[in-house]
Amino acid sequence: MIRITAFLVALTMLSVSIFALAQDDFAQRASDMLDTIYSSDEPGAAVVVSRDGEVLLERGFGLADVELNVGMDPDHVFRLASVTKQFAAAAMMALIEEGRVALDDPISKFLPEFPVGAVTVEQLLNHTSGIKSYTSIVGYMDSARIRADLDTDGLIAVFANEPVDFAPGERWAYNNSGYVLVGAVIEAVTETPWHTYLRDRLLVPNGIDRIDAYSDSAIVPGRVEGYAGPADDPERASFLSMTQPHAAGALMGTAADVDRWQQALHNGQLIGTEAYQQMITPRGAAADQNYGFGIGALEWFGQLALTHGGGINGFATHALYLPEEKLSVVVLSNRAGSGWRPGDVALRLAGLAIDHSYPIEQMPVEWTSDQLFDVQGTYRINDREVRTLRVEDGQLISQRNGGAEFTVYPISNDQLAFESSLSTFFIERNEAKETVAVALQNEWGHAPERAGKISDDVQTRLAVVVPAAQLERLVGRYELQPGFVLEVRVTDESLEVQATGQPAVGMQAESPTRFYNRQVGAIIEFDLPETGPASGLTLHQGGQAMPAPRMKVE
Repeated sequence: MIRITAFLVALTMLSVSIFALAQDDFAQRASDMLDTIYSSDEPGAAVVVSRDGEVLLERGFGLADVELNVGMDPDHVFRLASVTKQFAAAAMMALIEEGRVALDDPISKFLPEFPVGAVTVEQLLNHTSGIKSYTSIVGYMDSARIRADLDTDGLIAVFANEPVDFAPGERWAYNNSGYVLVGAVIEAVTETPWHTYLRDRLLVPNGIDRIDAYSDSAIVPGRVEGYAGPADDPERASFLSMTQPHAAGALMGTAADVDRWQQALHNGQLIGTEAYQQMITPRGAAADQNYGFGIGALEWFGQLALTHGGGINGFATHALYLPEEKLSVVVLSNRAGSGWRPGDVALRLAGLAIDHSYPIEQMPVEWTSDQLFDVQGTYRINDREVRTLRVEDGQLISQRNGGAEFTVYPISNDQLAFESSLSTFFIERNEAKETVAVALQNEWGHAPERAGKISDDVQTRLAVVVPAAQLERLVGRYELQPGFVLEVRVTDESLEVQATGQPAVGMQAESPTRFYNRQVGAIIEFDLPETGPASGLTLHQGGQAMPAPRMKVE
């Protein structure tokens, strides 16, 4: 019989933390945690946490300008990126309350020249329109086109004649074009720029006076620089014209004003109850994605979490609100790159604020060599995937299907925490106290993913050499979904794959048709007939198997 008591107790601890945090200590504990994430000599972040309007933490961390060595201030102005979408959605809901727009209105009513006029306002708001997202057009984001200043009509012209990805309302796909059209509808109805209506109708009357779609040439007091690359070796972010994100991501503002926005929006100061409930209630094809209008409605350890993140050249952002706690968390970072994501930082702060600490906040414990090697081995997740834990230089390294490597460390006899993630392993043992399984708990508190131990050995991959002629048969473009393509090419006698809008990654072969990349945790299997090019591929990543047929050459 398997002894699972320790596992269940450990799981329960996530719901009722034994590391209860006195409210008076929150600001200090939170600051100590943030100081470990945002170094004082690297790009940083502005953070505001409040409960029911009372500010619990308002601080800047790291540098606002690396070249000038200017420290971050919580009153500095950041690009908000896609956090903009909830502002644009609320402005549209205000127009609906005024009776000037209806959710089921076709956009042809306001934009008669747009080719896909049957799309409704609601389908724009919840990403179910099927219109081509212009940021997914192959090569667009990496070309000079993204640097051009465009007015609303010019931006719509970029994607207006692109083929649709699917019929309106048929399914969900995150869509920046949809929110450009949200802004265009607002402009058509109000005969004023979308952000001017937003500012005059919702922001300034509620004391939110530093959020706006500032131009690139404007002098904006407190505007911070944006960076890319690793934190300890950053580079200035590449330029894009801020006319192009439009209502999908063009707003800039301070963390304090985003916090005021969250308190006002979620406490009924901006729009009425009916409009607000429509905004935060996923429905139709968006329900499976837990997406309302410009905001996600997720479950976080049993309670509702209203949330949205953003990423744009040089900036990464997140806004989180817990209605049950009336807790607002805003994290605005001036670096887009590897490391702690603002969304995970926001969840850590929420955990500290409501006495619900993540295991990563616990101090590591020492394990003996025997304890470490007892956990080492291969664990089966499902029919296609395994996880390995191996001991290396006194540390445990976790890999899923031979993908990216993550260091994990013990925080109790039955629990492992990740070095740079909120996920946690719980260890399941039998009566002989031998490890028989591990269960991965993710940052949202969903049902743990159990993997049973199938071997004490670590199953590793051995790269093989594939002849150049064989590699050439794999070259081509493969469509994962409309507008999202994997381009496969041969570089220096090895395979390279580039997804739409993402950097290229090299793939190693473990067979003539199966390739992997440990860093991104991806496996690609090609469907290869006896002769001729591959007919398709399957991408295995993040627990999913995603088929992609080969696209015809036109």
